[in-house]
Amino acid sequence: MRTIDRYLRVRVAVAMVAAAGMGGALGISPVLPVPPAFAAAGDAQLVIPASARAVPRATQIFTAGTTGFLWLQEGDDRLLWTDYSTGRTTALEQRLRSPLGYDINTGYFRNIDSDFEIGGTGSDTVALYYASPSPKVTLLTAGAGPVGEVPIPDGHSYRGTYGGVVVTANDGATPAAYHLWRSTNGGVTGTPVTGLPADATSITVEDGDGTSLILRYETGDGPHWSLAGLANGVAVALPDRLPSGESWEVSGFKLAPDSVLRLRMGRGAIDVYARDGLGAEPRAVEAGAFAYDSSYAVVGTHLLAMDRMAIGNSRFRGEPVWAVPTTVDDPDMFQVLAIGAHGLVQAPDGSVLVAGAEEDVWHGDTDLGIYRVRQTADGSVVRERLTDVQPMPAQVHGLSLGSGVLTTVADSTAYAPATIIGAYRSTWLTTPAPGSAPSVVRSTVDGYASGRDGFCSADSDRVRCIRMFADGTGLHGREDATEQGLTMLMTNGSTVWGPSVETGTSSPYLADLSGRYGVVNSRVGPGQHIVRFPATGAGSVLQQRNGTGSAVWGSTLWNASTEDGTIQAVSLPSGTAGESFQTANGCIPSKLQAVGRWVYWTCVDYWGDHHGSGVYDRVVRKAVAAPAGQVMLGDGFLVAYVAGAGLQLTDLVAGTPARTLVTEAALGAHHEAGTSWTVDRFGGGVAYADDAQRVHVVPTGIVASPLTVIDSEVSTAAASWAGTWWLSKPAASWQVTIRDRAGATLRTLSGSAATGQIRATWDGKDSAGKPVADGTFTWGLTAQPADGQGAALTVGDPAPAAVLRATKAPSVSGTVRVGSTVRVAAGTWSPAATGYAYQWYANGAAIKGATGTAYQITAGVLGKRLTVRVTASRAGHPSGSSSSASSAVVARGPAAKATARPKVTGKAKVGRTVRAAAGSWSPKADSYRYEWRLNGKLIKGATAATLKLKSSMRGKKLTVTVIARKAGHLDGRATSVTVSVRA
Repeated sequence: MRTIDRYLRVRVAVAMVAAAGMGGALGISPVLPVPPAFAAAGDAQLVIPASARAVPRATQIFTAGTTGFLWLQEGDDRLLWTDYSTGRTTALEQRLRSPLGYDINTGYFRNIDSDFEIGGTGSDTVALYYASPSPKVTLLTAGAGPVGEVPIPDGHSYRGTYGGVVVTANDGATPAAYHLWRSTNGGVTGTPVTGLPADATSITVEDGDGTSLILRYETGDGPHWSLAGLANGVAVALPDRLPSGESWEVSGFKLAPDSVLRLRMGRGAIDVYARDGLGAEPRAVEAGAFAYDSSYAVVGTHLLAMDRMAIGNSRFRGEPVWAVPTTVDDPDMFQVLAIGAHGLVQAPDGSVLVAGAEEDVWHGDTDLGIYRVRQTADGSVVRERLTDVQPMPAQVHGLSLGSGVLTTVADSTAYAPATIIGAYRSTWLTTPAPGSAPSVVRSTVDGYASGRDGFCSADSDRVRCIRMFADGTGLHGREDATEQGLTMLMTNGSTVWGPSVETGTSSPYLADLSGRYGVVNSRVGPGQHIVRFPATGAGSVLQQRNGTGSAVWGSTLWNASTEDGTIQAVSLPSGTAGESFQTANGCIPSKLQAVGRWVYWTCVDYWGDHHGSGVYDRVVRKAVAAPAGQVMLGDGFLVAYVAGAGLQLTDLVAGTPARTLVTEAALGAHHEAGTSWTVDRFGGGVAYADDAQRVHVVPTGIVASPLTVIDSEVSTAAASWAGTWWLSKPAASWQVTIRDRAGATLRTLSGSAATGQIRATWDGKDSAGKPVADGTFTWGLTAQPADGQGAALTVGDPAPAAVLRATKAPSVSGTVRVGSTVRVAAGTWSPAATGYAYQWYANGAAIKGATGTAYQITAGVLGKRLTVRVTASRAGHPSGSSSSASSAVVARGPAAKATARPKVTGKAKVGRTVRAAAGSWSPKADSYRYEWRLNGKLIKGATAATLKLKSSMRGKKLTVTVIARKAGHLDGRATSVTVSVRA
């Protein structure tokens, strides 16, 4: 009968897959393989597997037979059988009612159930005891299936199964009578245990194997022990008294295939008897180096010993397994395994099984396996790894995602309760096209996570306990302050603390973070601090105010008024007020979130009552209603947790109804924003941790806004010039160009991918490495968006370049007469032009409005000669000009006539200004005059090309008549289509 840590009888709940009783199939099935490291799910998402828990998976070996062994592992509901010769592990069809639990802080297993026990010590027989509905033991073998069934007689209690023999005690007898039961030929035979003293009381099974039991009992002079054979039930007294006769000298006995161990823990000694020579003198072994509750076994002429895990000393992985020679005086013990855990299990062939590892690491992952320890023919003690034990998934405590950098914190790498509860990890992701899943670029294990990083006490059920923020540049912060009261950031990929700010407030917590700015509130009062984090070292407090809803996006701080529903933008660090808007119902926001053109607010009062939530679009200056609760704002989208439905995604650009992004089942039991799921508001998607502690990165399919600079800091001195630009999303590449006053390029600085931030420095030298003379310099930054969406970013001073020059002059073609249209061929330019501007001339004087590739000759140039000047342009280059040769003298032409009807342009809405488009005329007019009418009635004084609409015009019909005038021609008249003036 196996026990847990020698303190707790093994009782675990089992659900029968096959029918109970002998008629059911009690087969085995292969153990499933371990999933791959990273996987791209079918619905375009990246799945990052769980990291390994710092505390190895607790493993309990139940029975060691002749061909294999039975074992259970934490987090698994299967009964596993591993074959010695092949190493193949299979699972019995019987399963536990729930996965085996384990408390890493106490070292004890959980999910204990008194209705079921697993036995079969010392053989290949597996015994499954069921206490209800009627007590019985089902016997089976992993390879051959059912062996038999032994009902527990009325009045008897089950005491275990050893070597296929079921042991019971008649609790009503005095003394309690022990019986041995066998299933043979479809029936059950019983054998009583004899040879115990008549006054024996408190009889228990202390140990057993496939041939014998050690029974402990009490008589008038104290405890005694007997060895009872399973074949005949005869009990023989063990040498449990030393010459002193003191009962305390002997603390117990333990069986090995060829030996019996007499434990004298009060004396720090173990006596080793030959099993067939209990009357002979034993070999005494010094055991003072081991604890009273250590686990012991024998391999050949060596005693194996392993202390119970010292939880109080943070020995959560296990204790070393030692071998002590028993045939020499004053022997030197030696280490067999660096760590072992949950007991040594003696096998029938004299070997010993133990779960452990060959290397004990305090920091990192433990390579746990199940080992077989034996003695070779030459007396050496060797170990053999029988099977691997997969690590337990590390419990995710929190996560953040910014500019494609994922940060997780989990109980991996190292563990010591309340001090070190795990580690932070960083994973850099690619920037995929919209709707595609990213892939992993690299990962690092960063600094340790403290128990004070969140509400993560050992007895707390709140496992997702560390709320995190991403700054968008490769740093992350957590909500809770350090023990010193500092609000601190950490650099992804680093094991040391990053920049921090001391606000001086009580119980500060980080409420928002973007780039170098953050919002820090107090848990015990209304105080709020707007802070700035430097690249390293101590930061500063920019503002101190009463706590209201606040959010930062780059260098823009959004503040909620405490008096009404006004939300005001403030530029940092200057504090200059900018645009503002009001909540839809005037409620006072308790929380804000800001990303680019969108601002989310929610109004929840002191009592937790909700008074409204919404999202304001700064471009269209409109707000839409939004949910409250667990909500996070992204670039163009909103994600909200809805109980029973999971994570719901709202497209803020398209304005379409919310859709399910992550189902409730996929999200799992935890749904807190910032700890269980988060959004990458810097142009990315959504990440969440499931119940298996895997992290999923899910694209939203919504195109991010164009790449912009959301904050910047640029110096001016040449010798120490530096620029830092914070970006709205990642950039694929960038270039900074430094120029002199004349526009000549002095130096080009460039870089590849930028995770939310570009840093450039100039040492005052040109591209040849020579210092430049003092003077005035300009700079220009260009960057390409990593997602390929939107135009390239361009900020700074424009870059001058070579002036465009015509290598072939422009030329005019067409009939030169009034009313005819002549055209210009732009000529050939170096470097090649990408755009042209035109100006027509009559006898050298510019013709007003004649700026196209074609010119319709007017009466004003009658009798004159025409030329055209072409101005060529190209981005980044000064423009160049060249003129055509003069034409023949302009002859007379026909009268002007409208060829395209005039029209009213702009929104015909009260308060707006509309404009008259004159239409097209042949020949082109010199000038135009305008007549505006409402409902056909002339508007007095309205003769301009534009008209501002007044409230008195609401609902009326508006037209404009254009009169085209040309010297020597009749006026041409044409009226626009009627439009209605709207409110």
